[in-house]
Amino acid sequence: MIMSTIEVIGWKENFVGFTGWDAHAKSELKRRLRNGIKASPAEIRRLARQINGRQLVALHQVHDEAVPGLTQILETTGADIRVSLDHGNSARLFQRIPKRSV
Repeated sequence: MIMSTIEVIGWKENFVGFTGWDAHAKSELKRRLRNGIKASPAEIRRLARQINGRQLVALHQVHDEAVPGLTQILETTGADIRVSLDHGNSARLFQRIPKRSV
């Protein structure tokens, strides 16, 4: 299976989210990490604590189908991210994300 990498390269200052996930972002993040990353439960808990502490982290071995969901919840919590896809079929990966006007 082909994996991707998501890096948190920074955090927005004084970020206030405007989505329904803001009320339970921590539990949603943990659920998406459990379902999307090939890692041990201890490693997933450590990554979740680092993200909640607004540290810079890299999520390695992310399943391709989990990349859109993880990027969405990370951006909702105020993270500046960089996604490294390990293959050339990236158009198929993001085709299911709805386009939203700002």
